[in-house]
Amino acid sequence: MLSIFVEANCNRYNRDECVHCHVYEPLSHFSRSNWHLLPAQAQVMAGKISQVQVLHTLALQEINLTGGEATQNPHIVEIFKIFKAVSPRVCMHTNLEINHEESKRWKCIEEIVKLGGRVDITLYPTAWECFQKPRLQRLMKIQNRLLVNVVFENLPDLGRQVHLLVDFFEEAGPDYGHVVELLNNYHGKISYLLTHQPDCNEAVYLAQMGDTQMFVENPAFIFGINLLPAFRVDPEGRRSMQSIAFPRQNYLIHCPAARGKIEIMTVQQSGDMIPCCDVGNLKCAARFGNLLEDDAETIMEKMEASSRLIHKGTLKNKENLNSGRGGIWVEEGIPPYCQ
Repeated sequence: MLSIFVEANCNRYNRDECVHCHVYEPLSHFSRSNWHLLPAQAQVMAGKISQVQVLHTLALQEINLTGGEATQNPHIVEIFKIFKAVSPRVCMHTNLEINHEESKRWKCIEEIVKLGGRVDITLYPTAWECFQKPRLQRLMKIQNRLLVNVVFENLPDLGRQVHLLVDFFEEAGPDYGHVVELLNNYHGKISYLLTHQPDCNEAVYLAQMGDTQMFVENPAFIFGINLLPAFRVDPEGRRSMQSIAFPRQNYLIHCPAARGKIEIMTVQQSGDMIPCCDVGNLKCAARFGNLLEDDAETIMEKMEASSRLIHKGTLKNKENLNSGRGGIWVEEGIPPYCQ
């Protein structure tokens, strides 16, 4: 999958349309003109994607238009059309924090769905009743598929968020019984942990959740859920690799690029490509070229060089972990705990 940042981070909590942006510190090195991807830049990116086989293969799987809030980009519909020309599957992430259905941002969502795009959301309990719930009710009337991301800071928080979804889909009617069944399965497993092992580490959590399916479907609706533990960010803006939800255990990222296989690529507003789905605050030194500035041949050369760098750095990470020195940054610039 290609994850393309179309918007860094806007003041989406205060107004429907982007007027005065602010950017989270790790992204603040972008100039104001680069806070929103422009259609001309998207066109250049799409052309390069078609020329580089690795990128084209990822694009055919899916292109994900994301950022702080993708609908804040005033050109999002035009950008969607550009990427839709190189991929049959283009989705857009939104937090659905939209005041009303006459908003320009909501109209963009409707247009993208009409053009064959999928809209995914991240659940935010503080915005649920006021913004997300009514907008999601409307969204489900115009699209029959949905992926919900649930970011949780602890197990009680996860349980509450899943319960919000259970209530929502129970109210939605009999067409969504398969969704309710899936969510109740999740909720039951989380409730067991809250009762018996509320302070469990991530290994116990993963064992309890087991092979619980992420997707369910029937002719009326396809539903997917993605549970994501929140992570601490250090004063330098780097993700700490330690989940807030499971503080006694460092999170290990098993990077496919370290095995010589590229399964996901993030394209930042600057055009820089990084080998993971993080927003950039892992501060990984490996760069797979620039989709705006480099030609296809240069991109492929940088991919090969970065893959070697990642492989070398992750081997050192493993050595550090085995010798009790986990958490040390290696000279290759690969984040600690990446393997």
